[in-house]
Formats: sequence, C-alpha cells, structure tokens
Amino acid sequence: MSGQMTDERRVRDVGEFGLIELLAASLPAEVQIASGLRVGIGDDAAVWQPFPGEDVVVTTDSLVEDVHFRRDWTDWESLGHKSLAVNVSDLAAMAAIPRLAVISLGLEGDERLGDLQALYRGLGSLARRHGMTIAGGDIVRSPMGIVLHVTALGETLGRRVLTRSGAKPGDLIGVTGTLGASAAGLRLLGLDAGDPRRHAATASQLIEAHLRPEPRVELGMALLEHGATSAMDLSDGLLGDLPKLLTASGVAAQLDEGNIPVAAAVRALFPGEWLDLALRGGEDYELLFTAPGHDWDRIEDAIQKAGGTIAAFGEVLARGPGTPDIEVIAPNGSRRTISGGAFDHFDEG
Repeated sequence: MSGQMTDERRVRDVGEFGLIELLAASLPAEVQIASGLRVGIGDDAAVWQPFPGEDVVVTTDSLVEDVHFRRDWTDWESLGHKSLAVNVSDLAAMAAIPRLAVISLGLEGDERLGDLQALYRGLGSLARRHGMTIAGGDIVRSPMGIVLHVTALGETLGRRVLTRSGAKPGDLIGVTGTLGASAAGLRLLGLDAGDPRRHAATASQLIEAHLRPEPRVELGMALLEHGATSAMDLSDGLLGDLPKLLTASGVAAQLDEGNIPVAAAVRALFPGEWLDLALRGGEDYELLFTAPGHDWDRIEDAIQKAGGTIAAFGEVLARGPGTPDIEVIAPNGSRRTISGGAFDHFDEG
C-alpha cells in the first residue's frame, strides 16, 4: 500500500486535457525532463537529442473507429492516408523532415485482406511522397472496432524547430490555407442523401479535405527558414488550438474576424454556420503560426514558392491583468471576448 490518497474522480470529470496534465504531473520529474529532451509534453511533438549535434522529433497519434472515422464514410486508401497524415502534420508544425513511421493495427479479425492492402497503399503512397520509411509495427485483436496507431519520427533542420512557445507581443497571427473545409466535409457526410448540399459541385472537394488532409511539410520548413516565431498544426479547431499556443507563449491575442480565411465553398454551403465551422470545426491540419510583421512579406513569398498560401488575421498581445486571452473584432468594428474550446474525447456535453 502506498499510503497516498486515491483520486476518485473519473476521466470524464477532468476531460482529455485535464487528464494529460494530471498524468504528466504523476510522472517523476526525472522521466519527464532529461538532459537529452529539448521539447517534451505539451507541444505537437517531442524533440530528443540522442547525442550532441543530432535531434530526433517524435510524435504519435491514434484513429479509433466511430470516434475518428466511420467505415461507411471513408474508403480504405483514404483511411490509410489520413492515419499517417495526422502524424506527419505534427512533424510539419515543428518544421521537421519526416523520416520514419511504425504502424500498429487493432483489428476485429473479419476485415477483408484486400481492404487492409488498400489501407497500406494509401499509407504507403503518402510515405513515398515524403521520403519516409515504414519500419514495421504491431497487430493486435480489437473486438470493439478498428484502431490505427502511428508513431512517426522526423529530422530537424540544423537542430532548429518551431514550437508553440515562441510567440511575442506585436507578432502577426497567421495560418496556411483556409479553415473550415474539413469540418464542412464531415457535416456533408452526415447529411441525408437527399440534401441538395450533398450534390453540390464543391461537396466532393470539402469531403476530400476531411478524408485526405495534406500535411504542410514544405510550408513548415519555409516558416522556420523565414522568420516564424511559433507554430502548431490545427487539429482541434482554431479556438481549440490557438489558446494552447497563447498559453505556451504567455501571451494573448486579438483577432480580426473579417480576415479569417474560410473557403468560399464552406461559406456557400453553410451560410449560417461557416464561421463556427472555421473557428471550432477542427481537423484542418493547416499550420497556425506567429511572425513579426517585418518578416511577413518574405514568409509569404517563400510559402507561395512552396505552393501554399497564408493569411494574417490577428496580432499577439502582451498578457496582463484583465487582458482577455482572445478578443475578436467583428467586421462592423464591435469587439467581443471569445472563449476557446477544443474537441474533448471525454466531454459528454
């Protein structure tokens, strides 16, 4: 018997992010922070220095059936693509070069072999495009549904990485691409087959954004090379992820609602919901970043040369007593304080 009091709360009482903090605090300090660990719990990936002059970036993620995907909404190749893409996106946020991945499968046992081969074709195609090696993994029985678990390793550029903790007052807040397309695609998948939005010309493009996200590896490296001060990938929605970056950097933010980049297709198909889809929808896997205003033009040039786009929609503010974490300025000039909120796996609300 340890003699320590047992916490009788349940996981749902503290939620996903409260649980992460609690579990981290339960570890001995020496196993959380070691001399070779440059970035640990709380960022998109860990950065480990096995020996001087060499850094390894490590990330891991899981996709669970009926939580992250439904078999009747996706094809197997797309599922394989996405299972690796969400990990590569974490490496992209750190401006790391993807190198290696291991794959673990939890299977019911009655899956068709051809479907699993298609899963690996999708996974392998993305790995080949990014010069990655698939180095094995594990297969176990999962009687309650399919589980895909990936751990990916990346290499740093000259031991430099982007983290969530570098934003400074006066920096611009930007994002690659547009927001809300993945959330809109998920909404389309859930609509009745007779809903005219399912048959819109742009519907397939939005559904593709949800099923086959493209990790922004080259854009992450361009951000690092040309002056970005912090970055993270957007998996939990802008208002789910931005607060994490602000907290890590010890700053606040002011956002210009009119400059938040939202795809025209999202606005057209969801005229009353497009802003909420962009702010809270999640799974965009674009890169949220901060950068000094004087570096913005050269960052934009580099991003365009890498085949991407960026938009500035806010400014980093110093955090002080009474300063709201996030203030939003509407197109009519009105201001409101907005609460952050990410998808929580254990929130029953």
